[in-house]
Formats: sequence, structure tokens, C-alpha cells
Amino acid sequence: MRLINLILIAIGILSANVALCQEECELKKDQNGIKVFSCTNNNSKFNSIKASFEIEATAPQLAAMVMDIAGYTKWQYKTIEASILKTISQRELIYYVEIMSPWPASNRDFVVHLKIEQDSLTKKMVFRFRGIPDYIPDKKGIIRVPMSRSTWRIEPTAFNKLKIEYSMEMDPSGLVPGWLMNKLSAEGPYESFFALKNSIQSRNYSKSDAPFILE
Repeated sequence: MRLINLILIAIGILSANVALCQEECELKKDQNGIKVFSCTNNNSKFNSIKASFEIEATAPQLAAMVMDIAGYTKWQYKTIEASILKTISQRELIYYVEIMSPWPASNRDFVVHLKIEQDSLTKKMVFRFRGIPDYIPDKKGIIRVPMSRSTWRIEPTAFNKLKIEYSMEMDPSGLVPGWLMNKLSAEGPYESFFALKNSIQSRNYSKSDAPFILE
């Protein structure tokens, strides 16, 4: 009996510590069905970002749009260049993007490893993006983002409807004050996802563009 009590106390202490470490999130944007939150990050002066929204699309359509790297310039916020560096498989690749920064800041670029996963039973998908900054040499006049990672968790909710939960952490490098980055950080995800919602149907993606995804 004494051992059980000790175990229960230990579990209680562990639960309390986990609760204390939980991030605090503030709703920054709630418009057009898109919610964007800025969350404290104990490991960085830059807040992490979370977002949630729904889109009218099939799972293959969304996967095809995300794997269409060249198309990022049409919907991802301030993206001026996007290209595939290496195709690993139908659902995994490495790509490069350059993002326009406001004057006088230098443009940023990313090298990203993208992988798509799907549960064959629930049809839920996970898109994982992880920065690999040393994959190619730095470009003159452009600041390579040293750390970035984001995750999309996608769940089918009805016919041709998907619920998306997004999370992202990034260190933009360079002389960017944390308070300024945190103040403006909701703009990029909101504008990107708003453009995604409005354009995915007009892009004419079909099952054949992402045959590895179950509908």
C-alpha cells in the first residue's frame, strides 16, 4: 500500500511539472476561418506559431499542392524562389526557398526536408518540414535560416473537407529583435493559409498528382 502511495505521489509531481512547462499561447489572428496563435518557447526568444483551419479539398489534392514546390511562389507568404533540390521518393524530398524580407533586412532562405506520412486506416496525414541549413552553401547577400521545423496534422472531417493543425518553430538569424518577430509572426501563416484555401481548387490537382495518398 505504501508503494502505491509513493507511485501516486510521483505521478502527481510529474504531472505538475509537465503543466508548469506547458507553453502559453495567445490568439493573434482569427479571420476567414483561420486562427493563428503565438506561443511562448522556453528554448528560444522567438515564439512558436500554431494555426488551425479547414479547407475544401481531398487529401490527394492537398498533398499534391504541398509537393508542388515550384508553386510555392503563388501562395506561400513572400516566397520569391522555390525549387526541388532532391527527390527522395514520391512522398519525400529536399527543397530550397527564398523569402523576401522588408528593407533594410536581407532576404532569408531555407533548405528543407519534407516528408508526408499517412495512416492507412484513419486517412490522417502528417506533413513534416525540417530545416537542413548546411545541405548547400550559403548564397551571397542572403541569410540562411539556421533552424526551422513545422508540422501539419491533417484530418478528414467530411466529404472533401480537411481539418489542419499547424505548428512551427524558427530562428530567423541575423539582427531581428525577438519582440518584433513575435509581433509580426502571425501575418505569414495567415496570408499563406488564406491563399491556400482560395487557390487549391483552381490549381486542378487530382488523385493522379499524389497517387501515394489514400482518399
